[in-house]
This record gives sequence, structure tokens and C-alpha cells, in this order.
Amino acid sequence: MNLIIRPYRSGEEQYVAGAHRRIYTEEYRWGESFTYYAAQIALTFPTRGKCPEEELWVAELDGQLVGSILLCRTEEEGTGQLRLFLVEKAHRNNGIGTALTDALLARARAVGYRRLILWSADPLHDALRHYEKLGFVYEEAVDNHDWSLEGKVAKEIKMSLTLE
Repeated sequence: MNLIIRPYRSGEEQYVAGAHRRIYTEEYRWGESFTYYAAQIALTFPTRGKCPEEELWVAELDGQLVGSILLCRTEEEGTGQLRLFLVEKAHRNNGIGTALTDALLARARAVGYRRLILWSADPLHDALRHYEKLGFVYEEAVDNHDWSLEGKVAKEIKMSLTLE
């Protein structure tokens, strides 16, 4: 297994957008109100301009893209945000998610972020457990009535991590 975590290359934001559309529709039955939102984050990232405080990484396994994670600035001084964290279903539970989050945490610390936030949702149980193991703590939750194709309410969960 040859796993590489690296900054995305031009055009790979298309993979990130497409993977979010495909996986969240197939696995969670979420519709366009979520998948379009996630895709737009990925597709507009290259237009933001390169800066050390932001990076989109991909996981490449034996030459195939199998995951992503994004670190971006927020309006709050010293706070970054984790976004677009995803690992393809066939490649979960073998360290790829940990490698992606390790890359993000190392960069966040290197550029001086004192705090990270993220928004997840209650159906993403494995991701929530992963964030908790990293030290993220629950801050708040809000009901989302728009994402589900089946009319189910998703609870959006905000978590934060204090960096040292």
C-alpha cells in the first residue's frame, strides 16, 4: 500500500466535489442542498489564492484519489476550520483518515492557529468518533431540515479543538 497525503493539484478539486456528491447521496441520502454546498467549497478553493493558512489535501493510494481534507481561515482571529473531510468507503479504517487529519493539524499548528472548528452531522458517527479522539469537543447543534432526500432531520454539530 503506497499512501501519499499531499496538497491537491489543479483539477483535483473536481474529485473532491464529485466524491462529496456521490458519497453523501449514496450513503446518507442527502440531496443537492448539501452536495451542491460541499461541491462549491471544493470548486471555489483554487480561486481563493494560495496562502499558508489554507490548504486542500488529497489522499492518494497506489495512484488513486481516495480522500480529502481542507484547512481554511475563518473570520475569527487565530481560528481555522476543518472542512471537506472524506475517505472513500472501501478505504476506511486503515489509517487514511488519521493521515489526513494529522497533515491538517500539523499545518494548523505551524501557521499559528490557536483553535480549530468544524461542522459535522449526527449520521456521520465514525467521523464524530474520530474528531473526539483528536480532542475536538462539542459546542452546539442545530437541526437541518434541508439535506435529506427522505425528509429526515439531520443534526449539524459544531466542534472545536484548542491547539497548543
